[in-house]
Amino acid sequence: MALPRPEPAAAAIRQRPAFRLGSRSRLALLCLTLTVFSLAVLAHFGMLSFGSGFSIAAGGVVLWLLINWTLRPLRQEVLALNLHAQNLQDGSFNTSANQLNIKELSPLADSLITMSAQLRAERASLYQRELLLDTVLQSSPTALVLTNHSDTVLMGNPAACLLLNNGKKFTGSKLSALTDIAPPLQQALKRQQQGLIRLDNSGQAVWHLSINQFQLNQQQHWLYLLKPLSREIQREELNAWKKLLRVIGHELNNTLAPLSSLAFSGRQLAARQQQTELSRLFDTISERSRHLNQFVQAYINFAKLPPPQLTDINWPRLINQLQDHYEFELLGDLPKRSWQADPQQLAQLLLNLLKNAHESGSATEHISLRCVELGNELQLQVTDGGGGIAADLLQQALVPFYSSKPQGSGIGLTLCRDIAEAHAGGISLHNVSQQIANDRICGLQVTVTLPTR
Repeated sequence: MALPRPEPAAAAIRQRPAFRLGSRSRLALLCLTLTVFSLAVLAHFGMLSFGSGFSIAAGGVVLWLLINWTLRPLRQEVLALNLHAQNLQDGSFNTSANQLNIKELSPLADSLITMSAQLRAERASLYQRELLLDTVLQSSPTALVLTNHSDTVLMGNPAACLLLNNGKKFTGSKLSALTDIAPPLQQALKRQQQGLIRLDNSGQAVWHLSINQFQLNQQQHWLYLLKPLSREIQREELNAWKKLLRVIGHELNNTLAPLSSLAFSGRQLAARQQQTELSRLFDTISERSRHLNQFVQAYINFAKLPPPQLTDINWPRLINQLQDHYEFELLGDLPKRSWQADPQQLAQLLLNLLKNAHESGSATEHISLRCVELGNELQLQVTDGGGGIAADLLQQALVPFYSSKPQGSGIGLTLCRDIAEAHAGGISLHNVSQQIANDRICGLQVTVTLPTR
C-alpha cells in the first residue's frame, strides 16, 4: 500500500499571504486610528488646540503602552507554547512549557503535555518493536531478502547472506548478479517461481521460496522468503515410518505368537514320538520365529521412543558405561557446565555411534570421543578411521532403513537422529582426515549437538 506523500514545504509557503501584520503592529494601528479619529472629531467641532491635540496624542501612546503591558503575560504564554510545539515538530518529546508561566492558556498547555506523553510512549513502543523485529530477523533461520524496483538488494539477514553469498553481506548489489547461488535457487529467483527447492550442496536440502510484492513510497518492492524445510520433512517422514512400523509390528506379533506356540507343541510331540527329523524341523521354526521376533521388537522399540526425561548428566559415570561396552579414546576434557539430557537415551545414542565406528573396520586406537562446549550448545564428536563414507551416501545414511552393511537393519543412525532431535538438537556426518603419528587416517566424524536448557 502506497503511503501518501506530504506536500512540499515550498508550496505551503507560497500559499501564505504576502503581507501580514503582527499583533504589536495591529495594536499600534488601532491606537493610531483612535488618536486620529479623536483629533478629527475635535477639529470638526472647532475644539482642536495645541494642548488638546498633545493630550490626545499622549493618551494614544499611553493606551498603546497599557495594552502591551496587559497582553505581555499572554504573549509570553503563547511564545512558550509555540516553543513547545516546535520541539514536538522536531521530535523532542521530553520538553514542555513552563507551567508556572501558563495561566490563561493552561487547557492548551495540558493538551500539548498529553500529546507529548503519548508521542513519547508511542516512540518508545515503536523502538522496542523495531528492536524486536531486528532481533528476530537477525536470528531467524529463514532467509529474507528485500529488493526494490531495480532488483537492488535493500536488506538481507544473516541467513540470507549465508545461503546466497557465503556469509558475506550483499546489500546494494543486484540480486541477479550474485554468483554464489546454487543453480536451482538462482533459476527460481530469476523466474520468481515460488515453491519447494532442493539444494544438494546446502546443509538444509529442502527450502520453500515465497515472494511478496508491495509498494513503498510509490515504488515496487519484492520480499523473498526462503524457509528451510528439511527438518520438518524428515520429522514427518520419520513419523510416517514409525506409524507403519507399529502397524506391521502389531500384525507380525499376532502371527509370531501362535506360530511359536505351535512350534513348541510340535517339538514336544515329536520328542515323545521320537521323530528326530520332525523335532529338528520344529526347532528350526522355533529358532527362526525367535530371531524374527527379536528383529520386529527392535523396530517396535524404535517406533515407540518415549519423550526424554531430562536430568543433569553424570559424565564420568556415562563414560565408564560406554567403555564397559566399547574401547575408545576420550579426547579433551569432560563438560564442565551442567547439561541436561535423558541419560539412558544419550547412552544408547553414543553406544550406537561407537558400535558403528568399530564395525567400520577402523583400528581401535583411531576411535575417539570428544566433548566440545560452545556458547549455547554441546557437541559430542565420535570419530573413527574406517575410511569414511562416499560423499553421495552421506545424506542417505540418516534415511530410515538405509544401511551399507550386508546385515544392517538401517535403524541405528536413524534412532540416533531421533534421540538427538527429541532433545531439540541434531546430528551430522562428515568425512575427516587426521594425522596420527606418521600416517594420514581418513574416517567418519559424527557430531551430535545438544542445546542448552
